[in-house]
Amino acid sequence: MDVFSTRAEFLDVNCYAVRAAGGSDCILIDSGYDCAPGLDRLLVKEGLEPRAIFLTHGHPDHILGLRNVLARWDVPVHLGDADRYRLDDPASTLNPQFAAMLAPLVQDWHAPEVIDVADAESFEFAGLTVTALAAPGHTEGSMLLRVTDGDEEIIFTGDVVFAGAIGRVDLPGGDAQAMRESLKAFATLPDVPIYPGHGPSSTVGRELASNPFF
Repeated sequence: MDVFSTRAEFLDVNCYAVRAAGGSDCILIDSGYDCAPGLDRLLVKEGLEPRAIFLTHGHPDHILGLRNVLARWDVPVHLGDADRYRLDDPASTLNPQFAAMLAPLVQDWHAPEVIDVADAESFEFAGLTVTALAAPGHTEGSMLLRVTDGDEEIIFTGDVVFAGAIGRVDLPGGDAQAMRESLKAFATLPDVPIYPGHGPSSTVGRELASNPFF
């Protein structure tokens, strides 16, 4: 597999494109504000055509680019079912401080159609298999996205696990006990590369060995 990334300007969100070996189709992971121009340059450069979008969770910094991305590429959007409500009024799903920051970004927001994703559900796009694992704690509908191409696997962790840290649990919908259970489940995963929603990539093994939250 090949993983390409660009960063959205609002809260420095990683937005990814993934293709199978030798492929020209790809899937997109997360859609930060405003990632569309960077994605467009990236995909043109690499000769890639998106076939689906997968959202790791429904926080505004990971979804507000959808409007412009979908205007450019009309592809299905997938989101953990417990986070679907967050698309209706993104600013209202965070604390007042964040809501004030978001106000100018959501003035023309309209919730897109999405496909609800359940725990352990799998999808086939662009020669890849995407399996979503429920990982609540940061939000109710946070997902770990296991992407495989034959025997090769990578995991997109969203804001569940970062390199050296984990996602915060003090925002509306956060749950410290649920996060503890999600981290226990993460610790059972194979030692493969992980690609978080913010910051650098890592591996499962590296985080289990050095991340202070494990």
